[in-house]
Amino acid sequence: MAGKNGQSNGHHQAQPGSVELQEKRAAFLLEQLVNTERPARLVGLFTAKEMQAGDVERLVDVCQRSMREEDPGASLSLQPIGEPSPAELAQQRSWKIAVVDATGATPHDCLVQLFAMDNPASPHHGLLAHLLQMDEDMGRATRESVEPAKTYVTIASGRLDEKNRIHPYQNLVALFSSALNALIVDPAAAMVTMDAGEWADAMEMSLELENSMKLLRR
Repeated sequence: MAGKNGQSNGHHQAQPGSVELQEKRAAFLLEQLVNTERPARLVGLFTAKEMQAGDVERLVDVCQRSMREEDPGASLSLQPIGEPSPAELAQQRSWKIAVVDATGATPHDCLVQLFAMDNPASPHHGLLAHLLQMDEDMGRATRESVEPAKTYVTIASGRLDEKNRIHPYQNLVALFSSALNALIVDPAAAMVTMDAGEWADAMEMSLELENSMKLLRR
């Protein structure tokens, strides 16, 4: 089950370096995925919901209940990045989620991060610029589509080289995007859609292409 994090009322002064530690740890994990656990993917979800740490916990609980309607042995386990104190959990923005999408399945770890759309440091600015460079029409259309969004959620995974790793990742993205009514943006698959099934097909095609390119380079 996803853990229930305590929340702090009022203004809490974080311990020096606590937020910085979380950000550094999340950046390190993301770099590991991209550089050493290929093939890897990072998908962005744009939602009109304003989300805080407690909303992520509730989202995981809702998605886990949905999974267990199909398989009682399925689970989602939420773990905050950076070893925050109980008082700091309300400010949490990065988590590891272990996905078990079937009874007896091996847990598959994903990295989830939360960003406010009005945050100048949010990586969605770079994503939108990248899409515009890839395809001007797609980039402009995506920028217009995300204007109502309040929150940008990223879901990253490495080691997507087997079905038993690919499917849990697809399942998590589909569950989150459905619950948040979110736009899915996957630059590696050149896909922008509200349809998780369409995205999953495109992602699998892009993974197959990446694997084929690896074989050609051998």
